[in-house]
Amino acid sequence: MKRVLNLQKLRDAGLALIVLGIVIALFGKVRSGSLVLAIGMGAYSYARYLILGMKRRIELFLPLLIAGTLFIVSLTLPHAG
Repeated sequence: MKRVLNLQKLRDAGLALIVLGIVIALFGKVRSGSLVLAIGMGAYSYARYLILGMKRRIELFLPLLIAGTLFIVSLTLPHAG
């Protein structure tokens, strides 16, 4: 029971980071917003995968791959704020 509560907190934190990343990106800090968004996406998808107990690994790896790609792209953006 305690593990589920921790995973739900991780999922909620991931959602908060996603929203924060979008807000930061809307106000001109694209690199920072993308980094926060990528971390939030990774946390949310990992927690959701564990909470739902899905059996197909693609449902974990594909969102994590997208989040990782966004993280790398945001680091390589030239002259982003």
